[in-house]
Amino acid sequence: MKTVIVTAGGTSERIDDVRVISNFSSGRLGMAVAEAFLASESAGVGKIYYLCDRNTVTPADDRVEIVRVQGVDGLLSALKKLLTTEKIDAVVHAMAVSDYAVKQVTTLSAIREGREDDLGGNPAGGTGGKISSEIDDLVIVLKRTPKVIGEIKKLRKDTILVGFKLLSNVSKEELIETGFRLLKKNDCDLVLANDLAEIQGDRHVGHLISKNGDYETMTTKKEIAEAIVRKVEELMKKKAVSGKEG
Repeated sequence: MKTVIVTAGGTSERIDDVRVISNFSSGRLGMAVAEAFLASESAGVGKIYYLCDRNTVTPADDRVEIVRVQGVDGLLSALKKLLTTEKIDAVVHAMAVSDYAVKQVTTLSAIREGREDDLGGNPAGGTGGKISSEIDDLVIVLKRTPKVIGEIKKLRKDTILVGFKLLSNVSKEELIETGFRLLKKNDCDLVLANDLAEIQGDRHVGHLISKNGDYETMTTKKEIAEAIVRKVEELMKKKAVSGKEG
């Protein structure tokens, strides 16, 4: 039986003990992918590790282990543990990972007066707990987060990797080109390229790009999920044949 990791939803980067920076990703596409794996008898998936934030929708099945993570650091830690201790046959990295995390919380007046460290240099404001709601000129300084997708094949070279690329209001040509660059840069086997402008209600246009540059287009989350599972299954079979020949 195969073991698969699905990452889904968005990440939450901590500002203080009660506030986070997050995004609008619900995780519905990641859940659709997990459910499509479970529904496919030919895929032979016996275990899914479903990595997500606490507010993400999740599938309900005994074969799914929900792994709650917070922020990019939490996601990376969970991935490193699973990819180095378990035999993972495929990773579907559908999570909308934040490009930025909180470096420092301060105030505009403190910056002007050269005392920007007054609130401390960490997301909890120096003393932990909740930052006062009486501050009128709060400033949040952000830092770049590591690219999670670039770490996956470094941790387990032989896993099948499906990446996702979301842009907004671009041409189809630019979307496909950007998705293909992501595939090549991170050694992905497949990339699902989609445009926020083409995601409304049940409609979700996605282009599933292969290593040779070919792609197929779907118009719903269900179609996307089923196409991903079908392509991953084909790649698994090719790997199994190649392993026997070797």
